[in-house]
Amino acid sequence: MRIPVPIVIGISLIAVALSWWLRTKDMDFLTPTGKSRPLPEFMTDPEIDSGPPEPVQAAEFPDSNSSTPGPSGNPNLDLGDLESAPGLAEYSEHAVKGAGYLLNLATELELKGHFARSLLAWERVLDSCHPSARERKTAEDAVARIRPSLPGWNIDPAGDIPLILQLGCSQRASENLKLAAQESADFLRQDSDSTLLIEPRLTTTRSRAASADAPIVISFSGSGSGQPQVRSLSPGNDEIAHYRLLILNNAYQIVRQELLAADGIVPPLPRSDSGDPTFDFRRQITRLHWVRFAESLNRPKTADN
Repeated sequence: MRIPVPIVIGISLIAVALSWWLRTKDMDFLTPTGKSRPLPEFMTDPEIDSGPPEPVQAAEFPDSNSSTPGPSGNPNLDLGDLESAPGLAEYSEHAVKGAGYLLNLATELELKGHFARSLLAWERVLDSCHPSARERKTAEDAVARIRPSLPGWNIDPAGDIPLILQLGCSQRASENLKLAAQESADFLRQDSDSTLLIEPRLTTTRSRAASADAPIVISFSGSGSGQPQVRSLSPGNDEIAHYRLLILNNAYQIVRQELLAADGIVPPLPRSDSGDPTFDFRRQITRLHWVRFAESLNRPKTADN
């Protein structure tokens, strides 16, 4: 049976009209231009139509040039001229105020983001004051924490202070001893933050009476008239690590002994009972210690000499 064409057309028009009415019955076509009403729910995206995002708050950084007291709350701290490059002896003039003052100063500088200056203040606790055991430990930990994150102090090789690490042997030096001497010199230069140019020099005595197991003599020398401290070491084997341990252990003793007679600086403590001498170098000997040590060995020769 065929459905009459008029009926088919009528049903189609009714379907289209019903669909249009169901979709647009909540829309307002009569509201004047400039005003809007919310869209029907089926025409919105719940994830997008959640309102504008909250504005991002700007990060706040401490003003390094501000003269107001920092978290320490102490307005009497003299931070120095923060606009100029500091010297290696910076804040030495505050040593008379005690280790506590320098601890507060170093902390304030670190909190304000002046890490290079903060490191100098921490070092002054070690080489310019007589801190308590707790104050010293605090300063040592701070130096060990900050210094590896900073660039080298001396970036101009022309500013290096030359020193020779002397090793005198009774017999021809072995290759392992040569390597250990070079490694030790490289470590000492690194520990001085490249302020010193330390080069190893091995010499052999020509005495036939010298025995093969005679001690190795170690000392530092410069271009000046200072009398170098001399120590001897007796290796138990021909291992590089063993040589390096002996060289650095005796080098620490020499540096400390030389600084005991230096004016204007507090010498480092005696070697600790740790088995690694590099531990004491990194925590006890500051960069100013190294410079004073080198200056002592490079004092100009006088007419009397």
